[in-house]
Amino acid sequence: GKTLHQFNISGWKLFFLRVLMALVVLLITASSIIVAYGMLNVGETSKIRSEILQLQDSLATRRNVEARLESLEQEIQQLREYRQKLENVLAEIPLQEDSLE
Repeated sequence: GKTLHQFNISGWKLFFLRVLMALVVLLITASSIIVAYGMLNVGETSKIRSEILQLQDSLATRRNVEARLESLEQEIQQLREYRQKLENVLAEIPLQEDSLE
């Protein structure tokens, strides 16, 4: 068969290997906690998504209302201008006296 190899690690290499193994264990533990936390909050995520959709709908509605208001304001301004023009025209036309009097 095959002969087994033994590694004799000591000194700073042993310290480095221990620190590296501790970091690997810490990384695996942290990733497990993050995955577990994500699995627990799946329901809350869907709730937040539904709230976001409602807010987007509300924003779209508000933008439509604002666009309508701007359109109405423009139409009102045009009507005021037409009224002013009509008043100016009427002011220039002399009133005829009633011929029946």
